[in-house]
Amino acid sequence: MHNISLKHIESARSGDAKDIQRIFDAFKPSVYSCAAKLRSESFDFEDAVQEGNIGLFKAILSYRENKGASFTTYAKKCILNNMLSARQAATAQKHALLTNALPLDESILLPSFETDFINREQNREFIRIARQKLSDYEFLVFSLYTMQYSYREIADITGKSEKSVNNAIQRIHNKLRK
Repeated sequence: MHNISLKHIESARSGDAKDIQRIFDAFKPSVYSCAAKLRSESFDFEDAVQEGNIGLFKAILSYRENKGASFTTYAKKCILNNMLSARQAATAQKHALLTNALPLDESILLPSFETDFINREQNREFIRIARQKLSDYEFLVFSLYTMQYSYREIADITGKSEKSVNNAIQRIHNKLRK
């Protein structure tokens, strides 16, 4: 089904954009299918796809061949688990809002929804710009750093030194400030 070799996975883990894209393209039907099944009132299709892609990225970073599962099986499980966790959080948040709600004038709520939408769009734009400005390695470090991996963990994942990670993060800061 998915023609992804260990070489592709290792190359993607090292930040090779072509192999990252190859893996994402191969799993796109799985991500979309799962997203379609899991979408709900509090968890829309686009959010589900985004969470599935995050799960796939985590699978690329954490897959170990010697653990007994094929990459396809492992990746699909990571995609599903990430989507389920996000849907559960979205549903819990929706119910918490309803449970803890105080009667408010609707006009008070509208700016916060607009602000949330604008913030999400700005984040998407920022990531798109970061992808354009950063090298493959820098974007990989940026992605891991924003997922709150430590310098040591990033170094282990990328096979580079902590100094290399620190230098990459400094370059990232400089490039994204411009």
